[in-house]
Amino acid sequence: MNLMEVIGRSRALFDSDVLSRKQELREKVKGARILVIGGAGTIGQAVVREFFKRDPASLHVVDISENNLVELVRDIRSTLGYGSGDFQTLPLDVGSRYFDAFVESQEPYDYICNLSALKHVRSEKDPYTLMRMLEVNVFNTVKTARMAAQMGARKYFAVSTDKAANP
Repeated sequence: MNLMEVIGRSRALFDSDVLSRKQELREKVKGARILVIGGAGTIGQAVVREFFKRDPASLHVVDISENNLVELVRDIRSTLGYGSGDFQTLPLDVGSRYFDAFVESQEPYDYICNLSALKHVRSEKDPYTLMRMLEVNVFNTVKTARMAAQMGARKYFAVSTDKAANP
């Protein structure tokens, strides 16, 4: 099955952009220290694969889903190999003291991508999920943005959480 035909396109939207900046992307990522939060989800796994292909010095992936982290590692090892950098996956909650201890034990990161978010929340019916959504989508985003600024990260990126805020 040709995915492009299924979605009604003749080519991927960003192929030409990525190709035209191939060398620049490789230079920025090769040797960089990268932290991907929420890296075991659909978007996170795609982002992790793109970073991995460009040989960062460190690629650390944090997600609360241990099973999805295992699948991510299996997929990368079977399709991309082992790479030369420090590739670690950690089943940690960003709001936990274990995450804090891990980050404190590391050298500063150059790039931090926060892709963690609760997306499909019917907050008007479930106060517990609403509280979790606020914790993940708001408080943890503020926490990791401050963390990135304090360590002098070159870039911090957070995924939009507008779907969760507007059920």
